[in-house]
Amino acid sequence: MPNTSLKAALAILPALALAACGPRVTPPDPMASFTSQKLDWHTCDQSILGFDLDLSKYVGDRARCADVNVPLDWSNPTRGTASFSLLRVSAEKPAARKGAIFFNPGGPGGDGLAFAVQYGYLWSKASTSSPVGQNLKTLSEQYDLIGFSPRGVGASTRIYCGTNELYAPVNHPASDRSQRNIDAMIRNARLDAAACQKNPITPFINTDATARDLNLARQLLGDEKFNYVGYSYGTWLGAWYAKLFPANTGRILLDGNMGLDGDMAKTFISQPKAFERDFREVALAYVARHNDLYQLGSTREQAYTQFDALSAPLKYAASNVIAHAMYSADLMPSIGETLVGARGLQAILSAHPDADVNAVAAAVQSVKFSDDADLDAAAREQAFGLLGVYDALVHPTPQPAELENSSAAFTAITCNDTPWNTDQNYWTKLSDQMAKDYPLIGGAEAYTSCAYWKNWTVKKPAVPANMPPVMMLQNEYDPATPREGALDGWKSLPGARMVFIDNESQHAAFPYGTECVDLPITKYFLDGTLPKDTFTACQAKPLPGETQVYPVGEDYVKTTGLSVQNVGASAYQSEVGVQEALKGLRDIIERNAVQPGGLRQLPRQ
Repeated sequence: MPNTSLKAALAILPALALAACGPRVTPPDPMASFTSQKLDWHTCDQSILGFDLDLSKYVGDRARCADVNVPLDWSNPTRGTASFSLLRVSAEKPAARKGAIFFNPGGPGGDGLAFAVQYGYLWSKASTSSPVGQNLKTLSEQYDLIGFSPRGVGASTRIYCGTNELYAPVNHPASDRSQRNIDAMIRNARLDAAACQKNPITPFINTDATARDLNLARQLLGDEKFNYVGYSYGTWLGAWYAKLFPANTGRILLDGNMGLDGDMAKTFISQPKAFERDFREVALAYVARHNDLYQLGSTREQAYTQFDALSAPLKYAASNVIAHAMYSADLMPSIGETLVGARGLQAILSAHPDADVNAVAAAVQSVKFSDDADLDAAAREQAFGLLGVYDALVHPTPQPAELENSSAAFTAITCNDTPWNTDQNYWTKLSDQMAKDYPLIGGAEAYTSCAYWKNWTVKKPAVPANMPPVMMLQNEYDPATPREGALDGWKSLPGARMVFIDNESQHAAFPYGTECVDLPITKYFLDGTLPKDTFTACQAKPLPGETQVYPVGEDYVKTTGLSVQNVGASAYQSEVGVQEALKGLRDIIERNAVQPGGLRQLPRQ
């Protein structure tokens, strides 16, 4: 009997051979529609920043906006698209254009669109009578300045995290270590994690995707190199980009550095200690030096006693205000004002324990907080703000588990980027220790949403052999991104240059206002020149109302024998708008700083 199967198989061989000789069919490139798109630079909507602003008032007709189509899932571009929003302030001299500089304010979850406008205005107003000003003016003439909404926030594709379940009210974490309070923090952590993971785009809101979005934007601009200034979480994003795309990495400034050598948890775990030492060693020392005004004690220990005497809910409210003030050296006087206001409010509450909030508010309006008229008014204003939070803590109202846009992106990115310890006992024990050692903001570690994250969607890139050197800037007493992690990260990046501001307590610094800090950074962006030394120590500026710097901690300037403070001529023209723009920059950085867990759970008012 003939083998028909074999005959059939042999019969089709010639056909297969002919097919093999025919033209090959190339599968379509899934990235083609993304890499071939043309950016539509159009007039920006006046409310693109989230509020009405006449952009032409600040940067004339140089501002334009565009939306980049990016893959929702970079590992599978066919899954769908997301929108990546850019705001460009073009180079003052287009014919001399050398590239673009991108800016990120931090977060994660910070919207950086406004940075292009702020920097575009400031640098265009730079004074050519100073070396720093000359460099800034040249940068304004030669570089486009680009702000962007990272995926998940602002004008880009936004993330939402919410559910019907209600948060449990949480008392001051450092004061109330009861099982009920710990269970409340754990419940809220679970709710946040569950709410975010219900959103199908959550896995794609991460640093790896944003770095790839930025690289696509660079390509579409036609630039060979990616230049960048990143603050706070922006240092994590900038380092991630440089590790992913070392050949395309241009001039990078990382200011207010996270622990770039570790995981996400490294920075957050180190924050309670950093905030505590900034509060006790810098802020309270400042308050004590001005005891003639604040009357809180002539030593920092005496001033701390005034804070420690507050009731738990009032201490919780005051801690929040104080911690936020510590992000900026200019706000140092407000810490004394907060303590004076809290002391006066505590006296009212103690004298009238059964009074309702309206009666207490009336007393706040009439009581005298200080013999100094300015301090009296400032402390009263602080007391009113504290009273609102105090009342919400003492009389909590049910709130749904819902995160506003920035907080939702914050949660998604921090939990997606690197694995977290999923043992709740670890976080509870850690919070017990933090509450004891660092009570200003410590104790909230039991509220760690990432402990309940089901999976991590990306892998942090390793340091490549060809990674170019970057510039780093760090303050000694930065509370949000502590120096220990910053220095570890600096040592992990080959050839990186660190400018370190001794005795400076605020979060992030550039533009700082001294030549020691600003001149090497502007020279680096202008011509790529890196400082000769890998570590340069600069002296801080005096705090408000003071004419000298009071050393705290290690004397980095003395031990390194390097640079000292040189303020030099002002880098900017003397206009009211310049000071407003500088303040605006600080406001954006402070608003988008890496935020400790203890400050993310106060009740909404």
